[in-house]
Amino acid sequence: MTMRTTPLDDFLWRATLGAGILGAAAGPLGSLVLWRRMAYLGESIGHIGLLGAGAGLLLGIDPLIGVTLLAILSALIMARARDGLIPVGTSIGVVGHVGLALGFVLLSSMETVRTDLIGYLFGDVLALSGIDVGEIAAICTVIAVLSAVFWRRWLMAAVNADIAKAEGRASPLAETVFLVLVAVLVALGLRVVGALLIVALIIIPPAAARPFARSPEQMAALAGLIGAASAPLGLALAYWKDIPAGPAIVLAAAALFGLSSLSARLAR
Repeated sequence: MTMRTTPLDDFLWRATLGAGILGAAAGPLGSLVLWRRMAYLGESIGHIGLLGAGAGLLLGIDPLIGVTLLAILSALIMARARDGLIPVGTSIGVVGHVGLALGFVLLSSMETVRTDLIGYLFGDVLALSGIDVGEIAAICTVIAVLSAVFWRRWLMAAVNADIAKAEGRASPLAETVFLVLVAVLVALGLRVVGALLIVALIIIPPAAARPFARSPEQMAALAGLIGAASAPLGLALAYWKDIPAGPAIVLAAAALFGLSSLSARLAR
C-alpha cells in the first residue's frame, strides 16, 4: 500500500527542511557572533534587509537578491564603523534603524505588497517552495564549507584579537568572509523568521548549547543541532496553537534555551 502526500504535508515538509537547514547553519556562525558580542551587528543587518526586500520589489527582481546584496554591503560598511569617532555600537544602531525606517516607508508605499509587511517582519516559512529549500540548502552548504576553512582564524580572533594578529591568524580576508556569511545568513533568515527575529535564531541556540559544551567545536555543533530542532518543534507549536510559524520557531528555540539553563542549574 503506498502513502499519498497532501499539499498540506508538502508545504510542512518544505518549511521544516528550510528552517531546519538554516538553523543548523546558524549554529557555528551564531557561536562566533555570541563570543564576539556582535548580536547588534546581525540585528542591524536584519533591519536593513527589510529595505533590501523593498528595493528588490521596486526594481522588479527577486527580493532575496535585493536583501542579500544590501545585507552584504551594509555589513561591510558597518564593519568600518569602528574606525570612526562615534562608538561602534552607536554607529551600527543608527545605520540599522535608518534602514528599517526606510524599508517601512518603501514597502508601505507599494500597494501590492503592503499586506505582506508581516511576512517580511516575521517571516513566511510556510510559503517556501521546493526551489527556495534548494537555494537555502546550497547556500548553507557553502556557509558550512567556508566556516570549516576559516574556523581557526575566526576562533582565534574571537578569543584574543591581539594574539591572533601576533601569530598571523588575523586577516582582512577572514574578517570579510565572516561578515559576508553573517549577512547572507541574515538574508536567508528573512524568509524564515523575518527581519525582526533572525538574530534570535542566530544567538539563542548557541546560548542554549553553552552549558553543555566542553570546547568551542562542541558548542558550535550543539548549537547547530538545537537550531535544526527548533524548526519542527516551532512548526508543531504553530500548528497546535494556530500562531505565526516564524515566531513559533523562535519560541521553540527559547524553550530549549530555558530547559538548557534549568538543567545546568540543577546539575550544579
